[in-house]
Amino acid sequence: MTMRITLNLSTSDGSRGRYTLAWAIPAAGVALAGLVWLGVSVTREIRQYRAVQRQVAEIQQREDQLRGQEAALRRELGKPEHVELLRQARFVNSLIDQKQVSMTELAAQFADLMPEDARLSGLTLTTKGGDMVVGFTITAKSDEAVETLLGDLEDAPDFKDVAILNEGFQEEGAQPGQVSVSCTAHYLPGAQ
Repeated sequence: MTMRITLNLSTSDGSRGRYTLAWAIPAAGVALAGLVWLGVSVTREIRQYRAVQRQVAEIQQREDQLRGQEAALRRELGKPEHVELLRQARFVNSLIDQKQVSMTELAAQFADLMPEDARLSGLTLTTKGGDMVVGFTITAKSDEAVETLLGDLEDAPDFKDVAILNEGFQEEGAQPGQVSVSCTAHYLPGAQ
């Protein structure tokens, strides 16, 4: 007696196998599309990264050039003749910063001190030996108005050493009897 055994190694064609096969093809398509999208995204990101790298390299190169120019300028300015010029420029700039004066403010200060029957007919500002000297000419209807103004200037904290340079009287003309006085005073803006 012989026995015969047959083996069937094929898979059964059940509903499970059919669904698996039916979903495997679209899943493989979606996976392939995902891989393509990932490849495109990676390629785009690599291009952007390289563009940014080039920009950074250009900026670093420009920065190195500017550092070189700065070093060359510093070497040039380090020469003795330039050091003296720089020192003098800084000194002048510090004086300017300390002595900023507005002619409008100066004229307003005079207007505040001016009596009603006097008027300012000339105003100059010069510097002598580091001091600011105001030159002014006033025209008044009387000596009392001139004296009042000069007294007010002497009492004002911004002015000192008021000196009369020239005094004159108008005996003829449009307004006879007026007094014209030219004076100078040291100007100390902001003094108290």
